[in-house]
Amino acid sequence: MSTITARRPRKTLGVVGVVAGGALALSLPAPAFALAEPFEPAEEASTRSSATTFTPDLQTEIFIAEESMPNDFVSSADGTTGYVTSRQLNEFTIIDMAKREVTGRIATPGTGAEEIALSPDGSRAYFSILAGWFSSGVGVLDLASGTLINEFTDVPEAIEEIVVSQDGASLYVLGHEGDVARIDPNTGTELATKDFGGVNAYGMVLINNDSKLLIGMGNTVYTLDAETLEELDRFKLSNIHSLASFVTDGTDERVYFADSADTALGAFNPATGEMLGRVAVGNPMHEVVGNDANNRAFGNVIYWNKLMAADLNTGLRPDSFRATPTAPYSMKQNPVTGELLSANAGFTNAKKGSTVTIVNPPSVANPANAEITAMGDDARFETDAVGIKRGNGGGIAWQSSEDGETWTDIEGAYDEQLDVVATAETMNLQYRVRWVDDFWGQRGASEPARIVAPAPMITFDGPLEDGTVGTAYPNTVITATGQDDLAWSLVEDADVTGLPAGMELDAATGALTGTPTEAGSFTFTVRVTDVFGEDTRSYDLTVNDVADPTDPVGPTPTDPTDPAGPTDPANPGDTSGGNKGGQLSDTGGASPLLLSLLAAGVLAAGGTAVMIARKRGGSSV
Repeated sequence: MSTITARRPRKTLGVVGVVAGGALALSLPAPAFALAEPFEPAEEASTRSSATTFTPDLQTEIFIAEESMPNDFVSSADGTTGYVTSRQLNEFTIIDMAKREVTGRIATPGTGAEEIALSPDGSRAYFSILAGWFSSGVGVLDLASGTLINEFTDVPEAIEEIVVSQDGASLYVLGHEGDVARIDPNTGTELATKDFGGVNAYGMVLINNDSKLLIGMGNTVYTLDAETLEELDRFKLSNIHSLASFVTDGTDERVYFADSADTALGAFNPATGEMLGRVAVGNPMHEVVGNDANNRAFGNVIYWNKLMAADLNTGLRPDSFRATPTAPYSMKQNPVTGELLSANAGFTNAKKGSTVTIVNPPSVANPANAEITAMGDDARFETDAVGIKRGNGGGIAWQSSEDGETWTDIEGAYDEQLDVVATAETMNLQYRVRWVDDFWGQRGASEPARIVAPAPMITFDGPLEDGTVGTAYPNTVITATGQDDLAWSLVEDADVTGLPAGMELDAATGALTGTPTEAGSFTFTVRVTDVFGEDTRSYDLTVNDVADPTDPVGPTPTDPTDPAGPTDPANPGDTSGGNKGGQLSDTGGASPLLLSLLAAGVLAAGGTAVMIARKRGGSSV
């Protein structure tokens, strides 16, 4: 670490009143303090359901250290990291902007620190070192290593602003008494100086690709050559007492300012000196953030502990505000998220501050579709409102639409939840939430959502049994799940043949009935519908013809000439079945020999029977 020895003679500070060490009101004219301080509007009587709620989520307070008096709070260019200096804490505090918590601290010289400027590449931080209540030099921090790498003491006293050029080659330091120096940010070597010989020099900004440097002192704007600090132009702004905190937004043709000795925020054209707008806001104003898109400015009001807005379109102050725990001493903006950043130093003679504030820009989350299972269910839509404050015309309101083009507010629906009973009418509508915030001067609406339910589903997978012409088709039902209004129908399609003639689909039950009258292969598509949607499925069905009649089946007669015919008894070994002359077998009768044997047997049996009868009868004959 190198140190540059002080060579500039110290000036006498004309301090009339010291507010937090003189950073605010060194030799300032007495402010008018004519504006009335705004207060929260009374909550209107609500007829909304107790089941719904609204949380505005306006801001987050981050604790730095007890009564440390945070004095400046800036964001990195990528919006991820915040850096804080405090008047009564010799630490450089690092904040994770997404998590909104302190993640590191770097020790610094002196009793504390004030103004912060970051190098364009984000690798270094330049800050004014405090010795007591007044600055004693500029410290240089290497943010990657977390170490102090330089300390420049040959700089203007009572530092009000520090600015770094876009190329990182020049560091500009503005003192309260109108002296400005351009120095080498690596060595602290003085490259150019300019002394206006006055007091109340608060505003400084580079414009026109860093070719010009604007300085505000009293009600005069000085335009300097950024390299030599030679004066190029000057002009006065009417109704201004003490210009402070010059900033630009999207264009260098608009420079925003705060009047640190009066109530105003405004903007001017640095090329012409034209006042582009001036709005009486608070008592008094300290720093400013500008918004070109909405022609709006934001400033911190130390005596009110409030952050206020100025509408440069209307020339009016919105009465909506953001409150801070203690007096806010800085007003910066996250360049990525648009969040406003405030360091709440508080007062030395009252309450000392311990926090910084991140103020959320307004937005709402898109509601998801509300899912139900049956008609008559309660459908709930939900959004997450961030940075939106009720009152003074601000808040959220749910709307419905039949066509997505014309939207109507739903009476009493002003919370982050919307409950709707599912009916045929409400199922046909779209729902969204619109929002307005008076402080930011912004409004918008979410994407629409609907009430949705499970569509009907055909559960019969098949296959279908074959049918027969002239026969009733077997009992078959195309089953499906759905609501009470389920209905079945056939899809008329050139690619399918449909049901065979004689059959039909029951529209109320899904049953296939009838007697097919034609044979063939058929493909048909079934559609099932209910109030929530439809489902379709195709099936194949085969219908057969009636079976042809057939002859009765009986014994097959033997062909007499068949070589496999019966064996001739007269010739047992002959199985030829051929003609044997003079034999009955020719006509199918028994052979003579067989008949003779049978006759002889009969006669013998008869003679035996006579003899037995006689023997039993004796002489009685």
